[in-house]
Amino acid sequence: MNQEIVEIVEIGRGGVWVEALQQSACSSCNARSGCGQHSLSKLGRRMRLWVNTEQAFEVGEQTVLSLPEGSLAKSALVLYGLPMLSLLLVSLLGHAAFGEPGALVAGAAGLLLGLWGARQIANAYKDQWQPQFRQRCGDVVLTEVH
Repeated sequence: MNQEIVEIVEIGRGGVWVEALQQSACSSCNARSGCGQHSLSKLGRRMRLWVNTEQAFEVGEQTVLSLPEGSLAKSALVLYGLPMLSLLLVSLLGHAAFGEPGALVAGAAGLLLGLWGARQIANAYKDQWQPQFRQRCGDVVLTEVH
């Protein structure tokens, strides 16, 4: 399970906006030059994330946010991979059946079909892919979170 210490920066209806307080393992990781998170952290801009929750928080409160293991990869595969695969396969079928104009029309239809399918799958698994608050930090300073 991936975890990060975050700070509540804004409270809204049905959730909160959080910002990460530390970049997990950035100081000790050997892949810094090829890491997107390290590159973003060098820009000096903190990442904000909306988290749906019914829990009561106060602005400035620190907590541990976790993302279920594999959920980021699975959701990215579904939300990006499925529409792309659908676009390619359906456009190939359209090209085989109707030539180049058929490939264009079928590709657009395949993309829309893939986007619709990705949305259906995302809605079915949204509870399993959502980040969740694990614990409040309070006065305890957590030194290492993986």
